[in-house]
Amino acid sequence: MLLITDLRKITDRFTNSVLTLGNFDGIHLGHQELVRMVIRRAREISGQSIVVTFRPHPLKVLAPEKCPPLISIYEEKIRLFEKLGIDVLVKIPFSLQFAEMTPREFVKNILCDILGAKDIFVGYNYRFGKGREGTTQTLKQMGRDFGFNVHEVEQISLNGEVISSTKIRQLLKDGEVEHAARLLGRPYAITGIVIKGDSRGKTLGFPTANIASKHSIIPSNGVYAVKLLARERCYDGIVNIGVRPTFEAGSLAIEVHVFSFNEDLYGEEITLFFIGKIREEKKFNTAAALIGQISRDIGTAKNILSESPECIDLGI
Repeated sequence: MLLITDLRKITDRFTNSVLTLGNFDGIHLGHQELVRMVIRRAREISGQSIVVTFRPHPLKVLAPEKCPPLISIYEEKIRLFEKLGIDVLVKIPFSLQFAEMTPREFVKNILCDILGAKDIFVGYNYRFGKGREGTTQTLKQMGRDFGFNVHEVEQISLNGEVISSTKIRQLLKDGEVEHAARLLGRPYAITGIVIKGDSRGKTLGFPTANIASKHSIIPSNGVYAVKLLARERCYDGIVNIGVRPTFEAGSLAIEVHVFSFNEDLYGEEITLFFIGKIREEKKFNTAAALIGQISRDIGTAKNILSESPECIDLGI
């Protein structure tokens, strides 16, 4: 996959492309189907399949207070698009200056003159250009003017449930990671750096790695069964997200205990795949009561994880 982050560096203009546009936060099942439509059409016309997206999210520039926490981080989106089989990913830097481009200027100067659009796939409610003035209807009119086809794709559902990034964000905030995974087409994952903790887990007999997440969305407080990707290997584990009320710690922590692993991961980047929620976070009267519950949680986690694939198979 070719990654383009600066349109000015394109020396050979595209001439026969099939593309789609959007923010694609989460790259959920609906996004994936849209991308596959683009890839199929590109093969039919022996063209290039292109995804056009923006960085940062336009709302972060135009109305930061309205921008939702994002499901996917930049590096994750690149990996997922590549795995889907897209030929070219165009990441346009979004700025106030870029936001002043009219719909017609954007279509002619970028989609046609630079990217060589022959077919464009967009969602039914797609808006673009200055003031979000461009609609699918104006895009179709421009298609007649500039010689490309527009395919308007209806919102995709799963068993009657509409798939949307907004829905998935809410599910994650509610701790419903299994439901979110069904709409994403894969378990939700967070990537982060292992940082120093208070070593309390070690004193309890369950050493933990504390994670500083790069992701904005952390599932709600509770205990989860997870797969962990570290040093290019996959491990089973259990994670507690919360404020550790038994010890009145107060601050939010993400603490993962990795089964059958005794090495120090401090300073390294790891990824946690959330497979299932075990229970809510709760306060215990004694450390012994907490230790007993952790032992039971580990048994529950092992049962859940025994039916889950390895990390390498957890993507699209």
